[in-house]
Amino acid sequence: MGEPRSPPRTALVGVGALGSVFAAVYREAGVEVTLVEKDPERLGLLRSGQAVVRFPDGTARPLDAPAVGYPLPPGLGPFDLVHVSVKGYDTAGAARDIRPLVGPDTLVLSVQNGLGNLEVLAGAFGPGRVVGGITAHSAQRLPSGEVRYVGGKGPLLAVGPVSPSPHPRLAPLLFGLKRALEARGYAVEIVPDIEPVRWRKLLANVSTNPVAAITGRTAEQMLASPHVCRLIDLLAEEAAAVARARGLSFPELDSPGEFCRWALSGVGPNKISMLQDVEARRPTEIGCLNEAVHAEGELRGVPCHAHRTVALLVRAIEEEYLLPGNPQPG
Repeated sequence: MGEPRSPPRTALVGVGALGSVFAAVYREAGVEVTLVEKDPERLGLLRSGQAVVRFPDGTARPLDAPAVGYPLPPGLGPFDLVHVSVKGYDTAGAARDIRPLVGPDTLVLSVQNGLGNLEVLAGAFGPGRVVGGITAHSAQRLPSGEVRYVGGKGPLLAVGPVSPSPHPRLAPLLFGLKRALEARGYAVEIVPDIEPVRWRKLLANVSTNPVAAITGRTAEQMLASPHVCRLIDLLAEEAAAVARARGLSFPELDSPGEFCRWALSGVGPNKISMLQDVEARRPTEIGCLNEAVHAEGELRGVPCHAHRTVALLVRAIEEEYLLPGNPQPG
């Protein structure tokens, strides 16, 4: 797949909880990284030097990389790698906004939840230059602005091409990133086909995120409830049936509920992302998670009644603060 090279010069787009973790890890690994953030409040925190990621070992690491907002300053790009970690509903807008960062040899890495993101980026930049990235690690943004890196089970990052005919720079660039991260103890897996990995992560997300948003419970509290665990199992079983209908096969499909509860146990006493969004009165990613699974199920004749139900409940929660006239965040 090519020889390793030096770490890629990287723009990291979307410096939320998980984006902040990758920014800190990249800096630790010697990757030259520029942060790109849309939210003015978050951008101000990054520029002030007060943005901090607290790692599982208790150490606090500042995000001391350069940070820019929109419109992008002239002459910033192109980069070797553009790492995209925006929410799924912002992917299309981000693809338009970051075009100045993307040159003929730039690769675009999506480390995002749900379905549709890879397709949007492939449509904008060409499938050969888009890389799917999956992480089983999680993070939580605290009211102070500090990000708590929770950790997770499995490698920090699994990456693989979207196209069977990837850009010739893809392999050496990924090997360069892998070498830099693994030198600091972060496992990176390069896979030939990202789809099974993407659906394995999707399985866990769609089975736990909406349940947390609806119940308001931490991961530990969810796992302590037999009723919540049964709902997680129902959602996992429906999503597994859709994955099989797509022709996918991976071991977790044999016991999907057990896998999702195991993955949730890695979050411990912390809150997972959709509950964080609801509590911060932000839009959720329900559209690219449970609504996307329900739509895929309808397309393939697989009933997904549990997904439709939890999606409606999350939309009902969102409308309390997103509809015009209702109190807005801040």
